[in-house]
Amino acid sequence: MNANFVQLRRLLLITVLAIVVISLPIGAPTAVPIARVLGQTIPPILTMNVTGQSLTAGFNGTVTISLLNNYYNTAYGTGTIYDTDIAISVPSPLTLIGDNHWHYDSISFGQRVTITFKVYAPTSAVGSSYQATLTATYRQLGDISSTSETHQLAFSVYGSITMIIYGVQMTPPSAAPGGNTTISGNVLNTGNLAAYNANVTVQGNAVVPESSSSSFIGEVDPNIPRPFSLIAAFKPNLANGNYTLTVKVSAIDQSRPGIAITAQKATQIQITKAAQQTFTPRPQSTGLIALIYQILRQIYNAFLGSLTGILTPLRWEMTSDPHFEVAIAFIHIFS
Repeated sequence: MNANFVQLRRLLLITVLAIVVISLPIGAPTAVPIARVLGQTIPPILTMNVTGQSLTAGFNGTVTISLLNNYYNTAYGTGTIYDTDIAISVPSPLTLIGDNHWHYDSISFGQRVTITFKVYAPTSAVGSSYQATLTATYRQLGDISSTSETHQLAFSVYGSITMIIYGVQMTPPSAAPGGNTTISGNVLNTGNLAAYNANVTVQGNAVVPESSSSSFIGEVDPNIPRPFSLIAAFKPNLANGNYTLTVKVSAIDQSRPGIAITAQKATQIQITKAAQQTFTPRPQSTGLIALIYQILRQIYNAFLGSLTGILTPLRWEMTSDPHFEVAIAFIHIFS
């Protein structure tokens, strides 16, 4: 009885399978789509490109993400995804500014969508890296539920270095062609990260480059003024006028050596040629009076005495003599 029952069951099973195979239409697809469930792990269909992953501490950084739908469903002849929701999640201490969700009714095969948002990084995050997450949830044609895929975003946080030059003075404020002046002032780093190998130079068409010195400052910490002083030597063939000088500071960021840190300040110097002094000789007198004066001077030189001192005492004793009065008058005129 049991053996007959087993054989009968096998016969019924074979008959059912035969009926199913015969009932299938010719040319029908053999692949039956399998319903996907939320959270199912499948290869991502969105290709992601990111810009703005380097954040500057103390500022809002702009991040742009481009998503490309590069999947084509051959079974249905389409690659469109529907009801797409994109969410961004950033770890502490980073802060995402504004909304972190974007929704698209559909994204066709080959279509690219772009989202832009801002991320703030505090100064405490300088020198650190953080991993953010992008999650895309969507449905494809034939799916009875949504599918999700996840992409990772790496952020690096750097400090800020902003150099300024102020209080520039020149001593002296003017110079002659071929001369020089001393330029002094201060350099200030208004950022939140120290700058290194800071060096101050002066440039300008009036300056002799190989003769001018530079001022090496070295490390410039945030918000601490660093004074500098250097000499600018000028070309010898300059015409009179005002000339522009550019004082320039350059430094490096040790965390990003390839990025140049520079600042400059323009000032003016007056170039003036030295005034030439002309000597005008005293006109010499001619005639009888000049001859008498020369004779009196020769007498003075001969006796090494003061001509006035010799004749003045005699004036009181010979005031009635007109010759002495004339001589004394000549003395007062020419002495």
